[in-house]
Formats: sequence, C-alpha cells, structure tokens
Amino acid sequence: MRTDSVPSDPKLDAYILGVVTNAPRRMTPLELKQRVLETRPLQCGQFKSAIKRLVLQKALVYTYQFGNSFLELSFEKPVRIADAMILKPPACNYQALPQDVVINIKAGAAFGTGVHPTTRLSLQALEMVCKGNPHCINSENRQILDIGTGSGVLAIAAIKLGFDSGVGIDIDPCARVEALENVRLNKLCKKIEISDDSLDSIQGIFFSVIANLRLPTLKAYFRRMVDLMDTNGFLILSGIKTKEIKPLQKVSEKHGMAVYWEGIEKEWAGLVLSRP
Repeated sequence: MRTDSVPSDPKLDAYILGVVTNAPRRMTPLELKQRVLETRPLQCGQFKSAIKRLVLQKALVYTYQFGNSFLELSFEKPVRIADAMILKPPACNYQALPQDVVINIKAGAAFGTGVHPTTRLSLQALEMVCKGNPHCINSENRQILDIGTGSGVLAIAAIKLGFDSGVGIDIDPCARVEALENVRLNKLCKKIEISDDSLDSIQGIFFSVIANLRLPTLKAYFRRMVDLMDTNGFLILSGIKTKEIKPLQKVSEKHGMAVYWEGIEKEWAGLVLSRP
C-alpha cells in the first residue's frame, strides 16, 4: 500500500507511538486500540489507517509469538537512544549531527528491536558516565568490561564515546557471533574483544564494568564486579525491575558502593554505582 493512499493524522500517529513506547509490556493490536480509546475518541477506520501508516513508515512492526500478534517499535530505521546516541541498522543511511554517536547494529536473537528499556537505560547511563564525569574524562584507565555482552552494543558504544578498549563476555555462542559481527560492522575489531571467558577468569582492572542482567545474577556477580573496577570507576547495571532497586542497593552498600545515577523506564531501572 502507498503511504499517500492513507489520510495523514500526525497527532494520532504520535499519540499511538507514545502509548507503545510507554506501555509496560508489548500489546496486541486490540489491546493497543483499547488503550488509545480510553483517552482519545476514534472515527471508524481511523485506528486501522494509523497503524498502516506507522508500519509503512517503519515506526511500528508486527511481531508474533505463540500464535499471537503484537505491535512493537521497529528497529528498521535509526533510533535515538540517548541525547547523542543513535542506533541504526547497517543498511540505513543517517545524516548525523555533529554531536551524534552512531552505532550500526544488526537486529538478531541477542538484540531484538534495540529499544528495550534495559538497553536504553544502559546506554543512557554509559553516555552520562563518559560525557559528564571528570574522573572518566581524565582517567588513564580507559578500559571497559561488558558482562553478558549480547549484541555487543554496550561495548561498542563505550568505545565510540571515548574508551580505548573493551572486553565483552557471554556464555551464549549465538550472542558472541552476533557481537563479533556488530563489532566488525563498526570497524572496532582492534579495540573490542568478544570472549567466552568466565567472569572469574577475567584479569585486569576496568574503569567501568557493565552488566545488563537480572537481579539474582547481579547479586551473585557483585563482589567480583567490584574487584574488577578501578578505584574511581563506575559499575553500570540494568536488567533491574523498579521493585528490585532497594534490594540491589542493600547489596551495593555492603560492598562499599553508592548510587551515583538512577534511571527508570516503564517498570525497569538502570543504576550507576561508585565508591563514595
């Protein structure tokens, strides 16, 4: 279908995108329509036309699981994740602004659409650490460790934000293959190592340690992550539900760490921890 065959309604399109972006979970088309109708009256066919437009514009995408269809944000065009950070598919052209950090990422099993709140929060935290902290700017130790690297996006972002080198570890061979491909796409093979090493076998001290993992794993890894972190460094954590912030804070306090930054999106949280 041609986009010009569907009457345009930019305000409705923007409203629907806002609902999808802020929803705590992905929604079926019917659930999305009902959510929109709660606050906005619709004329006959108006919602269907808006969805067609947004799908044709590659703003939304249909996904399928267990016989159900869902509408989610698409990663078929560039997405601004943080103030200066753009994620984009390799085939897409993007006219970058002078301050933009552009990362080429292939959507895959380890990455999905690239707009999950835990990914966004991790990248926002990393941008804040790299651009807003004098210890990071002036540190001689410009290395980063990404635990459970997945697509490699966090390690790649760290290098593009100014770190000298990074190590991404993951136990999933599929994730490591995808991460290596994304490192190659961003021409960072000489600066990022993707490894199947266990956390216990990692050697060295890193300015920042990043882990986008669930709470039980974060708690189990916490002491080791602190041991691998530079004195003036930062621990960047995501994969945390908002109700899990206090339990994780208690763990961090036991290891001499305090919250430096906190971000929340939907029911997810991201934390940056440092030594007081």
